Amino acid sequence: MTLKQLEYFLAIAETGSITQAAERLHVSQPPLSLQLKALEDELGVPLFERTKRGLVITQSGRLLVRRTQEILEMLNLTVNEVRSKTTSPKVAIRVGTVNSVSSRLFPDWIYAYQCQYPHVDIQVSEESTTDILVALDDHKIDIGIVREPFNKDRYNCRLIQDDALEGHGQDGFVALADPAFYAGFEQNAIPLSELRDFPLLLHRRYISMFTEYCKACGFIPNIICKNNDALSLLSWAKAGIGIAVLPFSASLLSMDSRLVRKEIIDPPIPSRVFAAWNRDVKLSEEAVRFLELITVPTGTVKQK
Repeated sequence: MTLKQLEYFLAIAETGSITQAAERLHVSQPPLSLQLKALEDELGVPLFERTKRGLVITQSGRLLVRRTQEILEMLNLTVNEVRSKTTSPKVAIRVGTVNSVSSRLFPDWIYAYQCQYPHVDIQVSEESTTDILVALDDHKIDIGIVREPFNKDRYNCRLIQDDALEGHGQDGFVALADPAFYAGFEQNAIPLSELRDFPLLLHRRYISMFTEYCKACGFIPNIICKNNDALSLLSWAKAGIGIAVLPFSASLLSMDSRLVRKEIIDPPIPSRVFAAWNRDVKLSEEAVRFLELITVPTGTVKQK
């Protein structure tokens, strides 16, 4: 019994026809028939019944199909293991990230990084900032890409590099709405107090923080829609339901011309994005190189 005989047999079993198997394997039919007969003679049992309608696999043939599939799978695993011994071992970096970063920035980061470090496998999970910090605390990820507010004193942190912020300054909250909401207000920035009487759409995570800013300005915000997804907020704003309030970089998930974006000022509400990692963990050299790619240059990455 040879590997070639098993491969020929499996092709015949899967197609149910020597003719179709020969086409798949790019061989002529006579040698295929001869190899099948030789295999049946060696095993001493028929693998197919020959009928007027074609080949019908026998019980012994079905058993051999399962065993052949297992043999070929094991062979592939063995080949891959042997090859891995002669190439650079794979290194994994586990990264958790918020949606506004994963969809806009991560594809370019991954491409640029793997061009230099093809042996590194970057495993990305998309979660909320709260869930990412929990995963960091449980050591389920190596690096978290998270958005303020969070307790930066608990982690090593570096500000994320985002070219979209050039000319805009630091990432902060903006208000997006149908132009009708801003009738008579031509400035590109809007004082927080001007949102006093408007219906607002807000991510649940920012409700407490945003409400405190509004109280300091002397009013309670009229938040009519709350959810956990920036894209939904933008969709509701496009529908004219209200004004979506969210971080500038998150607002870039939608470039819809129907929405007018105004920076919130007096006071501005910061919402920067950081790379965070545990203070009690020494990052691998590959993880350090990844941080240097995605964060604002501040010198050598500190490790503890």
